[in-house]
Amino acid sequence: MEAKNFQLQVVKERFPLEEREIGRLYYHDMEFRAICEDYYLCLFYLGKFRKESSEKNETVEEYEKIMHDLESELLERLKKLR
Repeated sequence: MEAKNFQLQVVKERFPLEEREIGRLYYHDMEFRAICEDYYLCLFYLGKFRKESSEKNETVEEYEKIMHDLESELLERLKKLR
């Protein structure tokens, strides 16, 4: 599976009720695709930091905030389709 398709799948899994719109935006909106890629990378590194020692708490908190910001941005773009 292509990395981009995996990134798309991660976003669809997070927002299953918006699956059709996510696919449409992902392939037709470069900014939306970039947000999806950022979201995937954020989740990847967040998982990595969580596995590391507790001294990385600040990094985990920072990435959790980024994750929530990206989720909000994804939802805003999806709402514009309605």
